[in-house]
Amino acid sequence: MDPLLRLGLRRPTGMTVKQFDEMTDELCGRLSYMTDLNLKALADQAAVRPGGKDGSRFPIAAKILAWGADIQRPDEGASPLMLAAFSGEIGREAMAEDWAPELLSHLRKYRIWPKGPYLTAIKERAEAARHRIAKAKELEERGHAIPEPDRKLMEMRAAAAQKCRRILEEIEVQQ
Repeated sequence: MDPLLRLGLRRPTGMTVKQFDEMTDELCGRLSYMTDLNLKALADQAAVRPGGKDGSRFPIAAKILAWGADIQRPDEGASPLMLAAFSGEIGREAMAEDWAPELLSHLRKYRIWPKGPYLTAIKERAEAARHRIAKAKELEERGHAIPEPDRKLMEMRAAAAQKCRRILEEIEVQQ
């Protein structure tokens, strides 16, 4: 926050000093997972994308958090959004129909509740991944080596499925 404040960026219009201080305090806490180098990269990015009509305002917290997540993903802990999704009907359906890894990926990347076309795209990605994995396993059964991209997909999807199971376990502990 200090590099941006030293540039002279002012608090966003309509935000009181107290609200601004609370926002910057929360940002510091929520970005504490980032390495020093990545925080500097985030400060550089935020410095060239200030808020306000005249570009003299501090960017809002949501933008800074999104930029931070693009530069360095947050810790692997389940976010409240992930917990809500996996504790509800959508999570049960995703686990039962084997599209939970793609749901998790969507929640991590976009941080929005999936509905409508997002759900359709998630399910289509899951179907394509399952099909690709099945073809790779067929090749392996015939004595051929699994292509590296397919092996990587299998590993990443298996790791994501395990993460989904851990989220469900976390939900069970909380209930």
